[in-house]
Amino acid sequence: MLNKTNKQIKIVAFFGDADAQKTDAHFIGAFETAKLLAENGYIIANGGGPGVMLAATLGAKAGSGQVQAVVIDPKKVPKNFEGESHENTDLVDKKYELQFYEERLNKIVEIADAFVIFKGGTGTLAEVGLVWSKAKFEFGHHEPLIFFGDFWREIISTLVWDLNLEKKEQEVYEIVDRPEKVLELLNKRKLIKKKSIYLKWLELFRA
Repeated sequence: MLNKTNKQIKIVAFFGDADAQKTDAHFIGAFETAKLLAENGYIIANGGGPGVMLAATLGAKAGSGQVQAVVIDPKKVPKNFEGESHENTDLVDKKYELQFYEERLNKIVEIADAFVIFKGGTGTLAEVGLVWSKAKFEFGHHEPLIFFGDFWREIISTLVWDLNLEKKEQEVYEIVDRPEKVLELLNKRKLIKKKSIYLKWLELFRA
């Protein structure tokens, strides 16, 4: 269950399978989610590669939105890493180029205010581990994790049970199966911030 956060959400990062094809369900899900979020004013961020990352950029652009991508210097790309997709990065509004894989991941986490996580491999697992632990450390001002796809339910349930995750670690994420649910969750987080500002203004007005 995703708990309240006072984090102001503007940039949403997409994580997932670099090998996803345009006909795959998780590619389509990422495209439709990014499009809907872009239409509602969110900026989309991703790792500038193919697969889910490309889907996020294409979706955001279909929704007339902005995209930021974080890539690795082509001369520094490690073996067995997908690297930059120019079909993706040729469309982005802002591109960061870092020297190493770890720097790339840290930069994505730095610029993002929330994360939508699709089906992926070990790279996605590394991303999830980092942002999940960071959310625990910053609980109350954390960046929400939204896992997209019903298949995550069994995986997350196993992790929670077998790894004996703390209560706070269980309150920084949500699992959804529709783009509309992603938007709803993010908007709820925004409304918390807006409501508190309104109440402060109302209190000053009544004083």
